[in-house]
Amino acid sequence: MRASRQASDARRGAAGRVLAVLLALTAPTVAPAAGEAPRRVVSMNLCTDQIAMLVAAPGQLVSVSHLAARPDVSLMSAEAAGLAINHGLAEEIFRLDPDLVVAGTYTTRATVNLLRRLGRRVEEFRPEASFADIRENVRRMGELLGREAEAARLIAAFDAEAAALAAAPPGEDAPVLGSFGANSYTSGAGTLENAIVGAAGLRHLGEDLAITGTTRLPLEALVLADPDYVLLWERSRNDPSRAADILRHPALDARFSSERRLSADSRAWICGTPLTLEAVKRLRAAVLGQTSLRREEGR
Repeated sequence: MRASRQASDARRGAAGRVLAVLLALTAPTVAPAAGEAPRRVVSMNLCTDQIAMLVAAPGQLVSVSHLAARPDVSLMSAEAAGLAINHGLAEEIFRLDPDLVVAGTYTTRATVNLLRRLGRRVEEFRPEASFADIRENVRRMGELLGREAEAARLIAAFDAEAAALAAAPPGEDAPVLGSFGANSYTSGAGTLENAIVGAAGLRHLGEDLAITGTTRLPLEALVLADPDYVLLWERSRNDPSRAADILRHPALDARFSSERRLSADSRAWICGTPLTLEAVKRLRAAVLGQTSLRREEGR
């Protein structure tokens, strides 16, 4: 018992000494003068990664999260290739000597709190649940980086493209789309997924079922609701995990034929950025393609 307590005290003492050293190292950093744009920006969240890469001046963004460099997760993995990669650890971010760190509200709390204790400026962004949220986060990123004009340009281009894509608000006769993911998860009102589906001119099953946010939907409920289309994620189709087993259930195969299944690239749905409109375009094209196929088969 005494040996265990002594070992625990030793670990706490070592951690305290490491923290003291880190605190002592904060002094050399020179913060930008009031009104001056940050010169070394680090992002530690996939969504802030992509917005920052779109908004930042050349050389201003020095590091993004490891997820931004993964082509299976990020739409901007090529742009991330020339940047330092971080894993959300305080010690690696601290060594990059940033004068601004941007993170999501659900980013590793221990890292965010420690960086702030070390005197680093950390700004958090809420996840985007609507197109209005996308505009606001792009605008705020531009303000933080001193790139207001670039942010305004991106928002104007986003609005113009969204207007060109605009479909009539989905009415009672609009096709219904239900999403179904690993572990039976689906989404409803108040989510980016719902905004994308509505922008494509479809009704969202989650909203019709009075679901708010993201939750599990029993397979039986999906089968009984019988939406016109079921949306599955490309990255889950060949996933061998037990979480994805539900997507290979015989009941799903029996109810939804291939022409009633839509496959989506989740990279365009995970984060709300100006690139999100790609999800709207692909979803609408997929529905139109399946509708045309049905008409051809019905002749």
